[in-house]
Amino acid sequence: YVKVYLLPDKSKSGKRKTKVKKHTLNPVFEEVLRFSTTMSELENRALWVSVWHSDMFGRNDFLGEVMVSLAGTVFDDVTPKAYPLQDRTEPLEELSYSPRGDLILALKFVPPDALAIRKPRRSRGALHVLVKEAKSLAPVRPHGLADPVCKSLLLPEKGKGSKQKTSVCRKTLHPTWNHTLVFDDTSLQDLSDRALELSVWDHDRLAPSHFLGGCRLSLGHGKHNNKPAEWMEAAGMEVRLWRQMLEKPNLWVEGSIMLRPTLDKPIYSSALTE
Repeated sequence: YVKVYLLPDKSKSGKRKTKVKKHTLNPVFEEVLRFSTTMSELENRALWVSVWHSDMFGRNDFLGEVMVSLAGTVFDDVTPKAYPLQDRTEPLEELSYSPRGDLILALKFVPPDALAIRKPRRSRGALHVLVKEAKSLAPVRPHGLADPVCKSLLLPEKGKGSKQKTSVCRKTLHPTWNHTLVFDDTSLQDLSDRALELSVWDHDRLAPSHFLGGCRLSLGHGKHNNKPAEWMEAAGMEVRLWRQMLEKPNLWVEGSIMLRPTLDKPIYSSALTE
């Protein structure tokens, strides 16, 4: 039989499997296993497929596995494909991380010609970020709720003036902000070499806020000004949405991005004045 997980969901409820085909080394299943999700979410997900020998009186035997990334153009070709089964690499628990929820946002680069109508000072352009909502955040408090706020930073600048944030939504794991962040005086060329860090925090008025998840949007080429930059490590939907924004000036592009459980060397500290 075949067992399938849509990572990063590794829960029992997220497992799908086929029926057992007996006494054969060439099983034909012809079964459809269904997962409820959206196309945009699949950019950051992968299928973990494994084949097992079912033993009614003992432990089931592992026969092989394959990991299928769902990013890029995997859905453009609908013809069946053969994936050679691999030996076991790591336990399933180590293959991914626990889901932290999704951030729904829209991006738009406003060119200088459009800004000149409203602003007397000449600008190179502006990045508009509409932070719409988050879904299924993972709580850190005992009562299972949070007071989420979304903070942003256009890297590599680190000054307090370059940081922006939404309002705080109270007692919810599904906050709706509909807040637009504006980064002025930046060009398309600049943005191709920069990254937007968005992080969601559980706001606490009397103590440091708790990090709930984050993402970094960029072209993901790992460099800034032709020098290595750890924060230019975007992947999947993070890259896709950023590229769409660069390719479609003065138009909104929207997407849903899975929040990472950690940001390597997060630049936006929870100690920022609330």
